[in-house]
Amino acid sequence: MSLENLTITIPTLNEEENIHDCLKSFIDTGSKNIIVIDGGSDDKTVEIIKKFDVKLIQVQKLGLANQRNIGISNVKTKYTALIDADMRGVEGSFEKMTEDLEKGKYDGVEAYIKPVQIQSYYDKSYQCIMEININKLGKRKMIGTPTLWKTKVLQDNNFDPYFSGPSDDTDLCYRLYSKGFIFGGSSATIKHVHRKDFSSYLKKYLWYGKGDAQFIIKHPERFFSILKHQLFNYPIKFSIISITKRQIFPIPFMIISGLLRFIGMIIEIISKIFIKKDRIYKT
Repeated sequence: MSLENLTITIPTLNEEENIHDCLKSFIDTGSKNIIVIDGGSDDKTVEIIKKFDVKLIQVQKLGLANQRNIGISNVKTKYTALIDADMRGVEGSFEKMTEDLEKGKYDGVEAYIKPVQIQSYYDKSYQCIMEININKLGKRKMIGTPTLWKTKVLQDNNFDPYFSGPSDDTDLCYRLYSKGFIFGGSSATIKHVHRKDFSSYLKKYLWYGKGDAQFIIKHPERFFSILKHQLFNYPIKFSIISITKRQIFPIPFMIISGLLRFIGMIIEIISKIFIKKDRIYKT
């Protein structure tokens, strides 16, 4: 596949530490069309982006889902890749993702995520969770960045602007899957810059919990499924799988990660009850 048939969209917000290496890696591996949607960065992110031959769209803090929608609406190629600033391109990855998408007759595929490098216990433990929970080949019910999609699917079915952070892709896939769309896991690799320390992972999993709360507020029928994921899959299921692989070290991290997601979810639900913000959902 010619990469001229593919457009990469990247939402950014204060990504000065990541965006240079992100853009350089995808350009160096042959990507021709890149759209960056900046959500109002107040660091050097925009200054860095302007040094590259990419399309920059600047908006003011509209939220992640809106940034993705704006980027997708500007795509004119057959395929769209959804990438985050902390991801790095790998030679041949999009060609392989396209091949897997067409061969499997999927509407979207997710790449196999590998770390740029392992720097700490937390990085190593996080990658173990990725291997157990995310990096799965073949047919799947849900995919999340890094993904490659048929552009028409995304342009006909927008991300819900209600989602200000994670779970925007969970919601989209949940809606699309119920309509008969098909997703898959690709063997193509995209690299990811993992967090460096515990405080970064603390914020990350509390943020995931916020996304879980937003998802179940919109889809209350999925409450027990989300609760099971947080309080059973992370501390018990993932730990058992890890033991079978003779990997004991990530178990404390798995337990804490699940609890942090649960705590983040509860905090977000309580804030919604007391703040009572209006919620507008798109189906």
